[in-house]
Amino acid sequence: MLKSGIALVGVLIIIGLLSMISLSLMYRIQAGSTSSATTLSSEQAWAAALSGLDRSINIITDPTRSSQGWINNPTDFEQQLVYDDGIDKWYFSVFRQGNLETGEVAFGVTDEASKLPLNLTNITQLISIPGITLPAAESLADFTDSDSIPRDNGAEQEVYDLLITPYNIPNEPISFLDELLLANGISAYHLYGEDLNRNYKLDINENDGDLLLPPDDQDGSLAGGINRYFTLNSRDWNVDLLNQPRININNPNIDLGTLDLPQQTVLFLEAKRKLNEPITSIIDIVEASVTVTEAGNIKRDYESGIKKEDLFNLMNLFTTDSREFRTGLVNINTAPANILVQIPGIDENLATTIITTRNSITIEKQSSLAWLLETDIIDIEQFKELEPFLTARSFQFHVQVIGYGLPSGRYRTIEAIVDLIGTAPKIIYLRDLTKLGIPYHFTPLLVSDTTDNE
Repeated sequence: MLKSGIALVGVLIIIGLLSMISLSLMYRIQAGSTSSATTLSSEQAWAAALSGLDRSINIITDPTRSSQGWINNPTDFEQQLVYDDGIDKWYFSVFRQGNLETGEVAFGVTDEASKLPLNLTNITQLISIPGITLPAAESLADFTDSDSIPRDNGAEQEVYDLLITPYNIPNEPISFLDELLLANGISAYHLYGEDLNRNYKLDINENDGDLLLPPDDQDGSLAGGINRYFTLNSRDWNVDLLNQPRININNPNIDLGTLDLPQQTVLFLEAKRKLNEPITSIIDIVEASVTVTEAGNIKRDYESGIKKEDLFNLMNLFTTDSREFRTGLVNINTAPANILVQIPGIDENLATTIITTRNSITIEKQSSLAWLLETDIIDIEQFKELEPFLTARSFQFHVQVIGYGLPSGRYRTIEAIVDLIGTAPKIIYLRDLTKLGIPYHFTPLLVSDTTDNE
């Protein structure tokens, strides 16, 4: 009897162990299945987002499109179907900053040349940004300048040496905006303003004072940070409309007679060479003349023969700048008024006139700064003053995409910088922003119904 009882207990133990093993296997199978489904959905959302990036590249490289074709174009950028896997339909939307007052996003991309160059900026421009105080501006300046002399409110290396975990500051221009988070006294608020989740909308917690993060001024508008006004990724390519290098008209090795120029203009340029007077800007040739003293002390005048309506073709083919790439230029066709007024020589009235006029300019005319002169917005002297700060084209673009599935609501959000300089577009920066949360309601689903993919 005792032996039978012991045997029964043993059998029960074995059955219990087998049950536990069976349940463990079932759990592992179920967990594996769930993990596989989650991973698959995450990859599908990622693929949909990359499809949006690819669409963006196709549009910004299309020479037939005006800037409006990529600044706000819901037809090409909002809820575009990628594929249907039988469970979800997968879409992408490409979105950017829209109306700050209404909190609406726009569907398009942002050209980096519509902003000011951060690495070439000054203290005055920095403190014009909401939330950037003088100490913050000077700390940023000390962080990236080449010297070791601290400004009155700034901080150089000796301050960072006293930290619990010391580190070396760059003391040179940065290449990645978030590097500035290492600068003394700088927070994400300085970089991204009240829009820390990067969705370009005024969320409830971004308009409630200090009740919930981030801190805000509760003024009903979405205050921006450095990222809205400045760029690290803008450079101009010194090529013509066919992406061929422009000819430096000051190059002494070039036979002016072989250039596609009127004979009268060639004689004018040759006279300038004889006087050792280089052309400082192509605008110097417009309606210009030069006097040369020739043999027998005879003075002779040479007219350029170039009118302001000729400037478009002249600027397209020729340059006075030997650099292949030029940094720090702002796109006159896309920069908003608050950026234009930061350029020396442009006040609020001129900025308003530029924005009003450029909307009526053809795509072809917009490809050159010459339209500023042809439309009589400015005169030749003003053109000379403004030209060193301006461009009419953009070669780098900020793209922010959400790829998502319906009805599941799974999504991935990415941002990228695309550079068009060269023989083919290049993605020079790519970042996953999914952890910042859903950027906007792309369906009637509630935020709680939308599942992150992590």
